[in-house]
Amino acid sequence: MFSAPSQINEDIVVFLIDQYSLDIYEKQQGIPWPWPREFYSYLVDYLKAGKAKAVFFDLIFSESSRYGVQDDLTFASSIKEAGNVFLPVFFSNKQDENEKSNTKLLKSRSWNISENNSDQVSQMRSITLPEKELLAASKGIGNVRFSPDRDGIYRRIPLLFSYNNMIIPAAPLAVAEFVSEGRVSIKDHGSILFENREVPLDGSGQMIIRYYGPQGTYSAYSVASIINSWAQINEGLNPQVPPDRFEGKIVFIGSSAPGIYDLRSTPISSVCPGVEIQATILDNILKKDFVSFPSNSTVLFFILFFALFTGIGVSFLKRTWIISLFFIICLFLPALASILFYFSGIWLEFIAPEFVVLTAFISAALLNYSLEGRQRRFIKNVFRFYLSPSLIDMIVKDPSLLKLGGDKREITSYFTDIQGFTSISENLSPEELVDLLNLYLSEMSDVILNYQGTLDKYEGDAIIAFWNAPLLQNDHALNACRAALECQNKLKRIRNQVKSKYGHELFMRIGINTGPAVVGNMGSSRRFDYTAIGDTVNLASRLEGACKQYRIPILIGETTYKRIKDSFLTREVDVIRVVGKSRSVKVFEIIEKKEKADDSQRKLVSEFQKALAEYKKREWKAALALFQNIKGDDLAGLYAERCVQFEKNPPPLDWDGTFDLKMK
Repeated sequence: MFSAPSQINEDIVVFLIDQYSLDIYEKQQGIPWPWPREFYSYLVDYLKAGKAKAVFFDLIFSESSRYGVQDDLTFASSIKEAGNVFLPVFFSNKQDENEKSNTKLLKSRSWNISENNSDQVSQMRSITLPEKELLAASKGIGNVRFSPDRDGIYRRIPLLFSYNNMIIPAAPLAVAEFVSEGRVSIKDHGSILFENREVPLDGSGQMIIRYYGPQGTYSAYSVASIINSWAQINEGLNPQVPPDRFEGKIVFIGSSAPGIYDLRSTPISSVCPGVEIQATILDNILKKDFVSFPSNSTVLFFILFFALFTGIGVSFLKRTWIISLFFIICLFLPALASILFYFSGIWLEFIAPEFVVLTAFISAALLNYSLEGRQRRFIKNVFRFYLSPSLIDMIVKDPSLLKLGGDKREITSYFTDIQGFTSISENLSPEELVDLLNLYLSEMSDVILNYQGTLDKYEGDAIIAFWNAPLLQNDHALNACRAALECQNKLKRIRNQVKSKYGHELFMRIGINTGPAVVGNMGSSRRFDYTAIGDTVNLASRLEGACKQYRIPILIGETTYKRIKDSFLTREVDVIRVVGKSRSVKVFEIIEKKEKADDSQRKLVSEFQKALAEYKKREWKAALALFQNIKGDDLAGLYAERCVQFEKNPPPLDWDGTFDLKMK
């Protein structure tokens, strides 16, 4: 995505000593690497014939040719005649005690700056030079050594180097000064101007390299093909590659063969010949296609922005997965900003913003943990005795679901009691009574919590619970009725165990009612309970008590019935008016879940409803016969007794079927 090969300077080409070139001379002519300098003479002569504008060798000729002095002299002669050949030098920060340098000759190739202690100039301690004859013949020299960033990627290059009070340019800058006919100038403080435009340098005096593409972006030719073309010209043949193809071109000569060790990593290509990087730097300078640097205020703004954005975002978010996703986005944003700035020609470091994002995230997360940890502990301490662990986790993850204090909403209220508990308690020791209650309450409470109920309180053997608070539940009536059936079934399973241990059988009555209530933490500032109050709760309590009169285990109100009738097999029990209320309510018994109900249960409901229909029509004899026909059903027996009484003493003509409960 960073590459733009179409933007390259077509006048810059590369000659590569590739593996093919090495192989063809070693295998066919028996000439191993390093080659005789005469080969490079062929290249220089070929390019001179082709009228190339400038030639740069990215090869260190620091040792005499092993083919003899004449080999070096021949190469030096070609360089001098061409008059446009630049050679590399190699700087180092390490002191070389054995270094031998021709200071006078080097000074003639250096640049003049009156003050060279600027931060823009890299101070060097040693230098590796070409052979004296080659150095003297060259048009100029330039440093080719520069270091990668810490990750091993070559992104920047120093352009000026100081050595023994002499200033030596980087190789691309030296070539740029030559081909632009002196349009490169150096100010006293070390800044570099090209055509009166200052080259942007970072704090260490390095230029950011703008790469146009991966390896192979610039037109490249195998050195073997060029040498072969020069041989063909000398033999009077048509060359493989005509020299005039390079008229006015700037030619960089280097290596791409792995064995010569000049392969480097760039942001675009994992392997790239060093000579192509040098060509890219020259291209940047000639086109004035520089990467500039933002002002300190801009950098500070971005650091503050990313810090605040991350910190505030983490503070407001609650869910772990959302915070994790937000953190990933925050880590990505500095890199995205750097990319956008890069395309705009600005180098924005993203290490500092990334570090700030990480620091802000950790700080905000620790602060959240400190503040919200206190809130979580409060919530868990308040509700751990009321709610199932899953409900507590939901509240902890999203405390906004919880509204402390009074809150009016529809709930399903749930009351249970043990039948005949007073007589049971009289026959048990205090220790046995406590053990029995703990067993019973634990088993029943587990069921209620498993069905997402909220435990209100225990009153002796009574359990008071409700659904749809503190968290909203669309199926709160269903869950309450499911819990009621499961509690009755569980009590059946432990009944024999209780009888064998305590000598008593346990039977439980349950009253359930759905309607509006006020729920919340109620009490004093020093002692409060999370509870529910209202007529809905009172009626549920009365329904639990009415179970005793109707001789049934579970009694539910009409609103609850409407919510669960499609899921449970039920039967209408009566229309009642509880103590202290003037309005009558219809009540129902839960028999079983519809999918589990058997034929006998369905038959019972069907026969009872027929008998109840006759009862409502005041057909006492017909109703009595139908109720008596239902065997083994206590509720049918109760209605049979009523029919006998009403046949003797009929209710008033305006009687609407309501039965007044005399007890709470």
